[in-house]
Amino acid sequence: MDLEECVQSLSHCELITDDGIRHLGNGACAHDQLEVIELDNCPLITDASLEHLKSCHSLERIELYDCQQITRAGIKRLRTHLPNIKVHAYFAPVTPPPSVGGSRQRFCRCCIIL
Repeated sequence: MDLEECVQSLSHCELITDDGIRHLGNGACAHDQLEVIELDNCPLITDASLEHLKSCHSLERIELYDCQQITRAGIKRLRTHLPNIKVHAYFAPVTPPPSVGGSRQRFCRCCIIL
């Protein structure tokens, strides 16, 4: 990693909220030095966090694995302000509804409750 690259890793900070990201995004160095932010496994952050990062013009990459309240629409809005940002995100597949009829409830095509 380049020594001048500013990276904030908040991975597994399960208690960080949108307000915490707002403070980070408004920090003294964030607008012109923050290049990478890792927000993996932060279940309390929402699309509002992405809004707080729009003014971080040096931001090159953001990681959003397992951030359940971040949406594709929120990422798209971030990209309108930071078009060159690389977004690494994982969206868990939607759980299908239980099957209608029959005595067995299905969670997916390969799993059933006996």
